[in-house]
Amino acid sequence: MTVPLLSLIVVSLAVGTVGTFLAGKWARWVALGATVVFLLEVAVLFVAYPGWPGYDSALVPGFANGETYSWISVTWLHINYSVGVDGISLVLILLTAILQLATVVYSWEESKRPAAYFGLVQLTCLGCFGVFVALDVLLFFLFWEAVLVPMFFLVGYWGGPQRRYAALKFFIYTHVASIVMLVGLLAMAFYSGASSFDFSAIYASARGLSTVVQTFLFLALFFGFGVKFPIVPFHTWLPDAHVEAPTGGSVLLAGLLLKLGGYGLIRWAVETLPSGFHTLQPLLYLVAFVSIIWGSVLSLAQRDMKRLVAYSSINHMGIVLLGIALGTSLGLTAAVLLMFAHGVVSALLFMASGSVHHTFGTRDIPEVGGITPTTPTLSTLIMVGSLASLGLPALISFPAEFLALLATWNSLAYWVAIPLAILVVTAGFYIWMMQRMLFGPPKGIPAEAHDVPWYEGASMAMLVVLIVLFGILPGLLVNVILSSPIHGFPGT
Repeated sequence: MTVPLLSLIVVSLAVGTVGTFLAGKWARWVALGATVVFLLEVAVLFVAYPGWPGYDSALVPGFANGETYSWISVTWLHINYSVGVDGISLVLILLTAILQLATVVYSWEESKRPAAYFGLVQLTCLGCFGVFVALDVLLFFLFWEAVLVPMFFLVGYWGGPQRRYAALKFFIYTHVASIVMLVGLLAMAFYSGASSFDFSAIYASARGLSTVVQTFLFLALFFGFGVKFPIVPFHTWLPDAHVEAPTGGSVLLAGLLLKLGGYGLIRWAVETLPSGFHTLQPLLYLVAFVSIIWGSVLSLAQRDMKRLVAYSSINHMGIVLLGIALGTSLGLTAAVLLMFAHGVVSALLFMASGSVHHTFGTRDIPEVGGITPTTPTLSTLIMVGSLASLGLPALISFPAEFLALLATWNSLAYWVAIPLAILVVTAGFYIWMMQRMLFGPPKGIPAEAHDVPWYEGASMAMLVVLIVLFGILPGLLVNVILSSPIHGFPGT
């Protein structure tokens, strides 16, 4: 008897989401229970990879735990419920489970309509999981859009003073990009003459399209996925959404939603349209370098801790795009590893900025100083997150950025000087932040200031453990990524 593990996870997440919405004052407990179950299921998925006993992975070629069921089949329209995982998606699924648990625990004392808040968190993670396992164009798009709705409400209802503006801007940017992405995916399926909307069918057919057609299709998909990445100049929704979002929303936004863009670009554009990818490779390099530079330069000018971390995300996603643009196995491995690293590190920093605001009533860096004697735990967590983000050895970002720089050197030689120099700038603004906030004479500390409560400290401590663990043993993730048969990725 076979076990449809991926469908079982989807169902359990859906049940947990509905149960959380209906749980009233018990919502946080239901959300915690559903989250723990999800994490255990992902652990089983890791143990079972690359195939659940008794399951025929050939159901979805190249993917483990594959499931394919006919869904809509009328005349020329063949839409299936097709899901599966490989090493790339599996690492990002692990990130989803980790951040879901961290968000639920961090938000434990949320008092403003907690059932709706925790339910939307669950729904966001359900959509992200669906994106990472969906192997049918329409199924992929449904999960993709399912992420947009809960995040819109998380920002628009639980956010800061300008929450409605930020939520509407986020919705317009990402929804317009989603429409372009859908048109590109459907055009790829129709132009290639694929027998269905399944990834395997499109992959087998689209690679034979002419270079001109592939180039236009790749450009549409690059725009669609790139806005959520986000790429410069379509990045301006990100700082506004981050600053106005509640802390849990910022964690999911930076930790998961940005990764959807990178994953989609790898899975549905680079793998399936190699000629278009090679034609537009110079454009990808240009956008990647501009994003790396622009994100760091803007971070230098920020006073708000949360906005500083938001702009640094643009810098890190630029490095991810550079790894993808290189078109090599090493570059892709670096990109996926850096997506995981950024997800964990940015989550820690956004949680820390939320705790700073809760404790001191402001996130303005120059207005708060010398907080270490008053809040030693929070100061330690801020320092670990900052050092990890700037790429300190033995922390998770170091092996990811080192692989990205090595891949860049192998392919572009001295162009590696650009991201290498920007790493110095990144170190500069994080050291500036730590020097002013953590050290020196106390400044702007209210009499009632106290260290982080247990639920905030526990969630951040969990992320610190992972930052150190995968910083010392990155092979635990790299081996999973490399075990994936990368479908025709150029240079592999």
